[in-house]
Amino acid sequence: MKAAVTTEDHGFEVVDLPDPTPGPDQLVIRVAACGVCGSDIKAQPFAPAGMVMGHELGGEVVAVGSHSDNWREGTNVAVLPVISCGSCRYCRAGLVSHCPDASYIGMGPAGGFAEYAAVPARHCFALPAEVPAAYSAMVEPFAVGLHGVHSAEIGPGGDVLIVGGGGVGLTSLMWALHKGAARVTVADPDPKRRNSASSMGATDVLASASEAEPEAYDAVLECVGRPELVQACQPALRPRGRLVVSGACAEPTTIEPITALLKELTVRYSVAYTTDEFRDVVAAFTRGAIDPTPTVGPKFELDHIADAFTAVREARVQGRVSVTP
Repeated sequence: MKAAVTTEDHGFEVVDLPDPTPGPDQLVIRVAACGVCGSDIKAQPFAPAGMVMGHELGGEVVAVGSHSDNWREGTNVAVLPVISCGSCRYCRAGLVSHCPDASYIGMGPAGGFAEYAAVPARHCFALPAEVPAAYSAMVEPFAVGLHGVHSAEIGPGGDVLIVGGGGVGLTSLMWALHKGAARVTVADPDPKRRNSASSMGATDVLASASEAEPEAYDAVLECVGRPELVQACQPALRPRGRLVVSGACAEPTTIEPITALLKELTVRYSVAYTTDEFRDVVAAFTRGAIDPTPTVGPKFELDHIADAFTAVREARVQGRVSVTP
């Protein structure tokens, strides 16, 4: 099979690798699409040579492991990209990303920037025939957005500020609206992203969190990962409001806690998703309750994976960038 592997100089090279065979509890899928995530951009400089990255993946089942005979070839699936033990307290609760033995497809185990991938059968979710196979790669980012919205306890009538109009921000916007929020404001300095947010139903858009009306929101989702934003989001919250940080930030975050103290704010961090949330996304796509089409961005062939990473790194395009092996 053709696969894009990382190189010593932190680039990519498309090479021939043996086609994977399924372990007893695995499926082999023909990858229909694999999204390029901001976390991929941050991880690429640290990836060892020879790694097949890509964790937002899905495709058609082409081989079934000996212990996975409830699956059939030809089924399209979305893949929850965590390999976990399956038996610890976190796995039993569906919180597989917190399993002590968890590893991530595309961050060690071979991922979706290849023609085929071997994936855990119990973390595959069947898509009905009416859902396009390429949408299988959209389930993972929508599950991230749903987890953040759940963490923020967004429900009918709530007022929500979303900081960041990228992939996580826009999926969070769609879920907040679906959950019945009365007002959803999106703040982003990029006018194209603001236009995208408006077209997807945002009540209003701002250029920055500092422009938000003070004490006007029940919940704020920070979907960028900048160290100054935890502090910048607090004035917009009402007393006893919820601030959920979904953006990955590796830098120290300095805050003045007096505002949070006096308002009795809750500050939470949101990462990944539960197995139930993954299942909920598939169900929402199937019912038409959530249409991922507005978030779909450019598609790149495997030979142009470097261009796909550049497009995401430089924020040159709108929508979720994917590689179609």
